[in-house]
Amino acid sequence: MPPLDLDIGVIFTHERELMPRLLTTMAASGQGLRMRLLLVDNASSQGVEQWRGHFDDTLVLRNNRRLSYAANLNRVLDASAARYVLLMNTDMYFDPRQQCLRRMVEFMDGRPRCGLSGCRLLHDDGTDAHAARRFQTLPLILARRCGLGRLLRRTVEHHFYAEHAPGDTFQCDWLSGCFLMVRREAIEQVGRLDEGYGKYFEDVDICLRMAKAGWQVLYHGAVSCYHLERRASRNLLSADAWLHLRAYLRWLRRRGLRPTANTP
Repeated sequence: MPPLDLDIGVIFTHERELMPRLLTTMAASGQGLRMRLLLVDNASSQGVEQWRGHFDDTLVLRNNRRLSYAANLNRVLDASAARYVLLMNTDMYFDPRQQCLRRMVEFMDGRPRCGLSGCRLLHDDGTDAHAARRFQTLPLILARRCGLGRLLRRTVEHHFYAEHAPGDTFQCDWLSGCFLMVRREAIEQVGRLDEGYGKYFEDVDICLRMAKAGWQVLYHGAVSCYHLERRASRNLLSADAWLHLRAYLRWLRRRGLRPTANTP
């Protein structure tokens, strides 16, 4: 048997209302691909048996206790066997007419030095969710966390690659972790996600490590999917905000203020 084209990792904790649309539209967005669903039961109270039927081939990975986002994604990577692995959030859905998964696999097939890619992300109302991003800077943190976005508008636009049209294809610093398509050879060389980050910045870190190892990180805006982004860390007094701050401090300690693929 030829190898699977795509393993898709989905983590289920308690997002019951999101799963039907995600899995139904996802299964219909990869016509012609040999796909498998890697379904992580993150010690949920409901179990995941009801979600098995959306894919012909489903492997359930059960946790005895709740794990962090990065740790769950590593469970997916460890269990995967396909040429590509898609790591994604549960608050997503697809327009099957676009055939996003099939076209993203074709995109990767045509670019053998691309180790990690992402498609265009849209909010539920159709506005752009800015999948491709430059590495964070202190002015950007002030703009996005302290309500200074209007004053520092150019800083925010630079962060989101505003010089490119949303439908362009280009190399970028990092891609939103809600949709990351990873080449097997690349992740075997670069290694697993850094679980020290927990929930945030693990996507930024893996993109930098890909680039340092000589792999391209590419945004492909010709196809899209939808992200019901909630930005739980937006509230500065929330637990997620503190998790985000802790992850950013770890990033600064490990990577510095201005990391590049060429720095040690």
